[in-house]
Amino acid sequence: MVSALGLATAQGSAVELLAGAAPVPPQPLPWLADRWTTSGLCRPARGLDPGLAGAERWRALARRALDECLAGSPPPPGTPLVVASCNGAAESFEAEGWRRAFDTAGLLEDVPWAGARLPVASAACASGLQGLFLARLLLEAGADEVVVLAVDVLSPAAHANFEALRILSPELQAPWQPGTEGFLCGEAAVALRLRRGGPGPRLRGPMLSQDLNGDDDEGGLGRALDSLEVLDGGPVSLILGQGTGPPEVDRIELAAVRRVVPDLAVPLTTPLFHFGHTLGASGLLGLALGTLQRCRALGALALPASRAADDRLLVDGLGASRSDRQCLVVCRALGGACAAAALGEADGDIATREPPAAPLGWAAPVPPGPIHHPLLRRLAEEGPRHRPPEPPDLLIVHLCEPLTPPRRAVVGGRLLPSAVLEITPGRAALQVAQGWGYQGPTLCLVGASAGANFAALESSGRRAGVVYIHPGYENVEWS
Repeated sequence: MVSALGLATAQGSAVELLAGAAPVPPQPLPWLADRWTTSGLCRPARGLDPGLAGAERWRALARRALDECLAGSPPPPGTPLVVASCNGAAESFEAEGWRRAFDTAGLLEDVPWAGARLPVASAACASGLQGLFLARLLLEAGADEVVVLAVDVLSPAAHANFEALRILSPELQAPWQPGTEGFLCGEAAVALRLRRGGPGPRLRGPMLSQDLNGDDDEGGLGRALDSLEVLDGGPVSLILGQGTGPPEVDRIELAAVRRVVPDLAVPLTTPLFHFGHTLGASGLLGLALGTLQRCRALGALALPASRAADDRLLVDGLGASRSDRQCLVVCRALGGACAAAALGEADGDIATREPPAAPLGWAAPVPPGPIHHPLLRRLAEEGPRHRPPEPPDLLIVHLCEPLTPPRRAVVGGRLLPSAVLEITPGRAALQVAQGWGYQGPTLCLVGASAGANFAALESSGRRAGVVYIHPGYENVEWS
């Protein structure tokens, strides 16, 4: 169950959101626009010094969220922390800075885990929910409580990458509309404190999967939702999705939701409109807002349109009524990672272990398309030879360091769109899943050794296929 949470967002902290503070409008970019800039607005964290950047900014956001989450009740010694982030503290994607971006020993200061070297769950927008998945394994393995922290910061480099992908909007736009062009960038830190039992909403999931190819009609989000068995948790009263656009991406998300919640009167909303796209923190932010919504209706979840493109009811300017029924959170990252979780009624004991979902059979392996990065080409070549006889309960790909773009992928100081997707850590995990035709949960970790987390896997009873990529990509260990 979720026992406490803390936020640092464009709309402030959890306390400020519950107090009903008026929504803060988008802000101009805190850096000079260049000739490629089409989106001049963003959603910086409320009250954060605009002069902070990179690791300093990441640390400031993380401290705010953790301070609120742990207020008055420090965690017992040995309480695990799970960290998630899409881009870490990267100010640029040059080799050295990008490698250091996921070094938690330099990111965790003035918190109970100061100096700890931890692996970071990193799979684009699904990073936070992948971190939550790992936290759930630790609880199943016997931890009494776990803290999950997801953080991503605004940076010119990340903004430029989204400009290259042509998925930013020039102004604030309503999500899930036929003419929606994209989103505004945001930043956030989200901390959740999970306990095995006690008062609070019961967490179901998260369930993970991934898109395998364009012919995959069910899609990774559909598989994640099917594994969650949404309706077994009771009636759904609120759905929190992504809504990033463009319309084709929205169509896939809306169709997956409609399969499991066919009643179009069940309202849908997204943090995207009032918080910006918070990258790796976005899924965990949705879960945190769903938790707060159980206490009071949040104006920060209201949207300017009343219906989505598929005619589903949206949480409009009147807001959604607070409800203690089931809240569904869905996430589909641009790179293909998908996740779904739910908050059920507050009967809340997580101590009863949820058994792993029955492994799905192998799908047809996906032939690799054009690949720039040599490590991804190697995974595409070697992966099929290392596919186990039967699908594991979980696939883990652990990058000792993030992939740096090859020189030919940089033109005029900017990354090519294909390189933007390739260096996102979760892309390596997707490459293995595609080469195997693996439809089950896939977790991507980057950075320090994950020995304790792998031990938790053994205790949880899940069979994992593990791919460990050593520094410099010189050795790939399949097990």
